[in-house]
Amino acid sequence: MPLLIVAFGEMTNSFVTMGQAINMSSAVMNSSSTYPAIPGLDIEAEMTRFAFYYVGIGFAVMILSTIQVWTFLTSAARQTARIRQKFFFAILHQEMAWFDTSQIGTLNTRLTDDINTIHEGIGDKFCIFVQFFATFLTGIVIGFVYGWKLTLVILSVSPLLLAAAAAVGSFLLASFTTKELSAYARAGAVAEEILTAIRTVVAFNGQMKALTKYDVNLENARKVGVKKSITTNTTLGFTEFILFGTYALAFWYGTKLTVEEKENYDIGRVLIVLFSVLHGTFSLGQGSPHLESVANARGAAYEVYKVISKHRLIDSSAKEGYRPDKLKGEIEFKNIHFGYPSRPDVKVSDLFKCIFAVNCCCHYLCDQKEN
Repeated sequence: MPLLIVAFGEMTNSFVTMGQAINMSSAVMNSSSTYPAIPGLDIEAEMTRFAFYYVGIGFAVMILSTIQVWTFLTSAARQTARIRQKFFFAILHQEMAWFDTSQIGTLNTRLTDDINTIHEGIGDKFCIFVQFFATFLTGIVIGFVYGWKLTLVILSVSPLLLAAAAAVGSFLLASFTTKELSAYARAGAVAEEILTAIRTVVAFNGQMKALTKYDVNLENARKVGVKKSITTNTTLGFTEFILFGTYALAFWYGTKLTVEEKENYDIGRVLIVLFSVLHGTFSLGQGSPHLESVANARGAAYEVYKVISKHRLIDSSAKEGYRPDKLKGEIEFKNIHFGYPSRPDVKVSDLFKCIFAVNCCCHYLCDQKEN
């Protein structure tokens, strides 16, 4: 985009130069409705050159964007597939006592939702943030190269644009969306509970009570949705106000510079500086939500890798340790007692202890026989 802005500014200068040359020479269009020859300027050749610039930039964007998204998404898919494999392997090789304190539903959520969050953080969201950040840096650099005075004036109001864009894109919109989804989730939970026990609800004539309970949660979701719409559009209007105010300031000061410093500023430079700095600032604000996805992926990865790297007291996949070459079926149990980690003070009955021990030994003998 910054390169496109530079080409646009140079093309604008060509149009302005042509208009000035026509006015100075007092030329008029001939009968064939073509522009008269202007010394030193061939407008048709100039426009052809810029057309080639635009086509070249378009092809470059198509190729580089394909490579960018393809490489990051492919890498993310491979990494998350390996993380799923290692996480599932770690769960299967935990000791039985660990499952007494770990909920199976939580592990299933880690295996699906958390790893999907990791995929979003290391996939296209990350490369898009890098793209926006590079656009920001390039826009600022181009602004200082083509006109540092006008760039400093525009940058003086850029923090307002950045704050407004970040507030709409990340903080406010994400906050209200989370609340709205939570309200709808509560309403969905009520509906699921009622529909699961629909026979009991109908038997006790509780349809109206169930409907009232469901409507309460829907009303909360509606209120959050209204607040979300009002806040988002108000902030968007404020952003547009700041944007058009920046246009007014930049064109006023840019015109002043073109009059006072003709050798350093022209209309093309003013447009290049204006759009480069503004687009760069907006790009940084648009990249903030994608950076939030990276932060969420880090939080999800912490919980996943904590399970993967957890030390297992009993690990059947371990290569070290003593292993007997053969096992005789002479087994004797003495002083067997244990308790679950979630209930360490409760001793399990002797009968259950014996059954559990014999079951483990039978499984071990079967595995030895198969091997």
